[in-house]
Amino acid sequence: MVDAWLIITVILFSIILLAVMIVMVIVFGHPDDKNEAKFPKAVVILGLWLAFASVLVLPYDVANSRGSGGGLHVEVLWEIIYITLAILIFVIIPFAYFFYENDTEPGEGETGFFDTQFGSALAYTLGFFIVFLTILLIMYAFLNKANIPVTKLTEGIEEITLISTNLTLSTKGCHGYCLKSTFNWAIPVTFPVFLMCFVSFLGWFFWTFFVGVGFVALPWDLINDFRTRPVPMDIKEYITQREALGKRAQYLIDAGVALQRENASTHHTQSRAQRNRERTDLLRFEKAYYFLKQDVDLLQACKDLRNTNPIWYFLKLVMGIIGIILSITWVIHIIIFILPPRPYYPFLNNFFITLEQVGGANSGFPLFGVIAFAIYGFYLLWCVVKGNFKLGIRIAFWKIYPMELGKTKMNAFLANTWIILLCSVPTVQFCVRAFPIYARETSIDMLFGTQIEYMKFFKYFWENNVFIIAMLIVVLFAMIATSIQPRNRAAEVEKELQAMAARPAGPDSS
Repeated sequence: MVDAWLIITVILFSIILLAVMIVMVIVFGHPDDKNEAKFPKAVVILGLWLAFASVLVLPYDVANSRGSGGGLHVEVLWEIIYITLAILIFVIIPFAYFFYENDTEPGEGETGFFDTQFGSALAYTLGFFIVFLTILLIMYAFLNKANIPVTKLTEGIEEITLISTNLTLSTKGCHGYCLKSTFNWAIPVTFPVFLMCFVSFLGWFFWTFFVGVGFVALPWDLINDFRTRPVPMDIKEYITQREALGKRAQYLIDAGVALQRENASTHHTQSRAQRNRERTDLLRFEKAYYFLKQDVDLLQACKDLRNTNPIWYFLKLVMGIIGIILSITWVIHIIIFILPPRPYYPFLNNFFITLEQVGGANSGFPLFGVIAFAIYGFYLLWCVVKGNFKLGIRIAFWKIYPMELGKTKMNAFLANTWIILLCSVPTVQFCVRAFPIYARETSIDMLFGTQIEYMKFFKYFWENNVFIIAMLIVVLFAMIATSIQPRNRAAEVEKELQAMAARPAGPDSS
């Protein structure tokens, strides 16, 4: 019989999570999209809810594996979640993004169906989906088997076959002479399982960089926002700062005019290198504009402190300190539990189990353990968003999609939702690998730990911890980059803008 408290808690968490996603879209949304872009908003809310809900399904899977969930087939729920997630990633979100980005007015320059806003978005989405589906089907045709290591124990005439897992294999049942042999059992996997494997593998490349950068950047920027919070300034200092921003704004205007002039003079004769350089310059221009707008807002807040809530900045300080604790404990857990062939100490596994007992292990749904696990899982997803934004600022050719209160356009929402959804799969897989004691005998452990972990070709990345080691390297480089970043950001931006404005136009300019 299904535990009533478990069902109530799951429904309650789902409703709260959905409400949080709706409020986030409203609070972060740009005023220009207030009564517009209803379809992209619905896609964003559904995508974000599904990404974070997939992390919450794991504690439910844990409860179900321990007899508190009524013996439900959670593996079917996982497959439904990831099939829906794949449809969002490869069809719905790309369509919503292309539809929103195509600002063609009705009837403007239209000569056919694919010249309309809907038709153009559909064409781009079909092209994107066909490429993805072709690659997926070709890989499934050749890589659809999992080579699962199996250990066979023989005592007398009795034979026991055991599937190897992350846990240590026990041979205590062998009282007499035992014959031990191992072999690989090649079994075909279903298409939904292979789809989960493919999406996870693709997501790991983004996850590795974004989480690695986010582990450092998220707590650092929260604390830095507190350090640079608006403070009272006298009229002389305010005028000086305003003049400096006005000077930088003029540099920005000059750079924009230069970019327009260069584009107009070489529009029909541009080489590929020139087009790439123009795209890079445009991204630098957008980032310079973002920094200028951010500094103008800060100066305005310093001028009128009455409209600034100081509690918000102290809350950022608290969240930054909590972020430091979460990042450090994650790194420690990786080093002492995940990377060693034989873990040194269970660490966070014991922490969650202890919280389960505090919350009541026999209550059907140990609340404190679930909350702690959700915090650690959600933190990984927020590091993904922060890492994406931070890399966009630091790397010249990377477009930034900042999430700002009251200023986030729907294209930024859709881009970040796409990344969060794609990275939610490796997030769950990483949590399964990080907490095999807490998540033991769960349906998702059987999918990731027994099938996907041993898929042909993909298994070499999982077995050798390629992505996790790469992520730790990214953390190290992010710490170094943060410590040596320029202190005078305005001077650096002004220098780049002056260089763009002074560049001569023409096909021979460089």
